[in-house]
Amino acid sequence: MRDTQLSASDGASSSPTAEEDRSRLPLSVLIERLAQAPGEERISVARMIAWFEGRATLALLLVFGILNILPNPPGSSAVLGLPMLYLSAALVLARPPRFPAVITRRGLSQGMFQTIARHSLPTLRRVERILHPRLEAFASGPALRVTGVFCVLLSVILILPIPLGNIPPAACMCLLALAAVARDGLWMVLGWIASVLCIVLLAGVTIATLNLIAQFLLRLLS
Repeated sequence: MRDTQLSASDGASSSPTAEEDRSRLPLSVLIERLAQAPGEERISVARMIAWFEGRATLALLLVFGILNILPNPPGSSAVLGLPMLYLSAALVLARPPRFPAVITRRGLSQGMFQTIARHSLPTLRRVERILHPRLEAFASGPALRVTGVFCVLLSVILILPIPLGNIPPAACMCLLALAAVARDGLWMVLGWIASVLCIVLLAGVTIATLNLIAQFLLRLLS
C-alpha cells in the first residue's frame, strides 16, 4: 500500500490564511478557522496535514483525541484510535505524519469538525492561556520521543474494547499534544505522570475483567 507524505505547502494556496504565517497561531485559532472554511463538505486528513503544517502530528493528535472524548457509538474508538497510533509512531520516529493513501483521502465531515470545534474551543483557549515555554528540554528533542512512546501505549489502550476506556487515554494525549506545541516542559511532565496513572489503571481494569471472564467460563465448563 502506497504511503503518502504531504508537504506543508500542499493545499495551502486554497486556504484563507495562505499568505499568513500559521506556525505562530494558537491551535485553537487554526481549528476554529478550518471549521469555518467556506465550501468544505469534508475535511480530509490530507487537508488537515497541510493546514497545520509543521505541527500537523501534534495538532491531529489533539483533534482525534477530542473526537474520542466526545460521545461516539460503541466500538468506534477501535477505528478512531488507529490514526492516533500512526501519529504516535511518527512522534517516536521524529518524522512527519505518514499515512496510507486510503487514510489521507478520508477525513471528517465539516459538521463533525464544527462539533469538535464547538465543544473544545472554550477549554482549549483556557488551557493555552496557562501554557508557555518553560523547562523546554522536557518538551522537545528526545523528550518528544518519550511522549510518543506514551502515546503509542495510550493509543493501544484506546483501541481496546474497554467500557469508557477511550476517554482517559484520549485526554492524556490531548494534554501531551498541547504541552508539546507550547514547549511547556512542566505540563509535559504532568502529562507523563497522568499517562502512567492512566496506563496502570486501565491495564488493571483489563486484567481484572479478563480474570472475571475466565472464572465465569471455567464455572460454566466445570
